[in-house]
Amino acid sequence: MDTPPFPLPGLRVLLADAGQRRSPVLRFELIRLRCQLVDVLDLVAEPEALARSLQRPAPELLLIDCEQPTAGLLAQLAQLNTQRPRPVLLVAEQMTPEQMRAALHAGASALQPAGLPPQRLGALLQLAVARFEHDQALRTELRQTQTQLAERKLVERARGILMREQGLDEEAAFQRLRQLAMTGGQTMASVASRLIDADQLLRPRQ
Repeated sequence: MDTPPFPLPGLRVLLADAGQRRSPVLRFELIRLRCQLVDVLDLVAEPEALARSLQRPAPELLLIDCEQPTAGLLAQLAQLNTQRPRPVLLVAEQMTPEQMRAALHAGASALQPAGLPPQRLGALLQLAVARFEHDQALRTELRQTQTQLAERKLVERARGILMREQGLDEEAAFQRLRQLAMTGGQTMASVASRLIDADQLLRPRQ
């Protein structure tokens, strides 16, 4: 068999197999790919096993093989994604479009409907990891953008206070904020926040 284009040796995988139907086949393929199998959960014998898997050695990827993604399974997946995000490959014999959307919303990185041909496992694992890393990068970028926007609003508000209280124009007020930040070894947003707090404290209440 061909080696996956991006090697997977050492990837710690937690396998959740409903009823242990295909776990022997999947175990063999994971061994062939030189992944490290952390544990195998039986979602039929232990329906809440996913929620408890956080107590196990931290896997780098979760592989779920089930008949169909139930609401209970997706709720556990969403909990895992909130507490400790990781790539998730969800394989299901049956999956409606609504279940696909729900699975992606719950944190699945890659979906494989209609079962899993073992020879495709390597490529699907790579897809799950790549999609997870891409989504995490987008979330980080979004958080940074939101933070920058919030900081910009603080600076604009503080600049308005300086213009009102000290009779400065826009550029002079901005330079004053920057000077205060440099002198105190702080960010402009931090100085702006303190100035806004002081203004709210000193201004007479209406």
